[in-house]
Amino acid sequence: MAWWKRLFGRAKDESLDGTMYRVASTVYSKDGKRSAEIRNFSNGKTYLLESEWVEGTTFKDRHAGKLVGPFGSPKLAERFIVATSWFNGTEQ
Repeated sequence: MAWWKRLFGRAKDESLDGTMYRVASTVYSKDGKRSAEIRNFSNGKTYLLESEWVEGTTFKDRHAGKLVGPFGSPKLAERFIVATSWFNGTEQ
């Protein structure tokens, strides 16, 4: 039955509170209006913090600062974000 839970069970949302991370990189859209900070946590998981340009040098966190992920690696996170319509400015 363990395989059933792995296949169909919902993954428990693990808290990242107190978990250390390093910023692997920050990617910016071609027009510079969107950014994604790629954070690699000490638990081995990678998440994105998406932000949108407001004015000047000010960016506002998207999703009220909630992280997007997890991803298996920083490279996979980067591949994901650069392929989204939001990041490319084509989201309607």
